[in-house]
Amino acid sequence: MTSYPDATTGLPQPAPVAAPSRPGALLALVGVAVVSALAAIVDGVLYFVGGRDMALDVAAETIAAITGASADSVKADGGALLEAALDEVQSTLQVRGAMALFFGAVLLLWGLLALRGAVWVRVLVTLAALANAAVALRLATDIEGGTAAIRGVAWLTLVTGLVVVALAWLPAINRYARARKGR
Repeated sequence: MTSYPDATTGLPQPAPVAAPSRPGALLALVGVAVVSALAAIVDGVLYFVGGRDMALDVAAETIAAITGASADSVKADGGALLEAALDEVQSTLQVRGAMALFFGAVLLLWGLLALRGAVWVRVLVTLAALANAAVALRLATDIEGGTAAIRGVAWLTLVTGLVVVALAWLPAINRYARARKGR
């Protein structure tokens, strides 16, 4: 008997364990999570880019509804009331845009880390996708402070966020995670 660890002992040697291959469902999870995150980020950027114009329209329509004047005449007249309403509406729209950007970035981070298929990452992807979908639902159903483009992208974010939740817990991904953990 030798003291070398690679010496043959005559006992059967275990076969080398092959690395498990990534299932297509895991790649789909990452792809859909990235699409959902980028859609949320685009939604947030749209709120920041068009925020002042959207806020002006909303503030003028609100003041016009109260005073009985047309929105165009309220915009033309301006005034302290319009400026105060404009500042308030713009800050509200900026918060909505910031929320979309933040939750989109969080989902992007966890979505890219989900390539390993670990359970803890899939839990965080699920939570981020649900939070992202909740923000998207708020943006998609916002009547006074959003354009058709913002609402459309928000609906895309909502649907893809829910697809991410469904994909995260498919049996193929669970088997892959168990096989990686057992290696």
